[in-house]
Amino acid sequence: MRTIVIPDVHVPFHHRRSVAKLLDCIRREKPDKIVLLGDVMDFHALSVHRQDPRWQDNLDKEVRAGQRFLASLREAGRKSEIFYIEGNHEDRWNRFVAGRVPALRMLGISWENALDVDKYGIQVNRNGVEIPCGQGKKVLCMHGHEVKGNSQLPAGKALKMAKEFGCNMHIGHTHRMGLVATTVGRLDLFAVEGGYLGDRNMPGFAFMGPKRRPTAWKRGWAIYDSNNTDTPFPRMIKLP
Repeated sequence: MRTIVIPDVHVPFHHRRSVAKLLDCIRREKPDKIVLLGDVMDFHALSVHRQDPRWQDNLDKEVRAGQRFLASLREAGRKSEIFYIEGNHEDRWNRFVAGRVPALRMLGISWENALDVDKYGIQVNRNGVEIPCGQGKKVLCMHGHEVKGNSQLPAGKALKMAKEFGCNMHIGHTHRMGLVATTVGRLDLFAVEGGYLGDRNMPGFAFMGPKRRPTAWKRGWAIYDSNNTDTPFPRMIKLP
């Protein structure tokens, strides 16, 4: 069983050439499962942080761009089971509604419904998705914001979460790419941070300023093969 794990895309501020390569990879690999690690959407219009004025009133454009991305993902992985883990940027929608117009929740106005995830046969998960990897092992995929704290080292945050949850861990959130392995008691664990697929030159990133856009951010994704008897680790696809 092959699973492609896709980190933070940040639609509509995604890196278009990288996303095109991702879709080509999905068509070529024909994965059984696809896991979106969260922050698929940026939802810049709902941010409580500094915003680019050009995007403050364009939530509708963000949603339509998200629908197009999910449609292209479904087209590329026609037979794949697709899981969408909620990230902190999707949670911007939840917090905006809860804080300002909580009654809208009674009408089913959610980011999932806005993006038509049911239309594309995509399963939303807020607690992570466990998938098989090599050597008969499993790895838990989460976004990464679920546990506070950070690390300057690639995979350092993922390692902290692996130790806390007591299982192999694969996260997005940090935009870094790395893999570490360790032993905790009698447990042999590995931890992965999967990169991102955003474009730092797009408004959602550029408006942050250069100091908030570390050069350690790496674009790419990962592929797990449960039939691999040599290693449980994923194949990391790293883009220039």
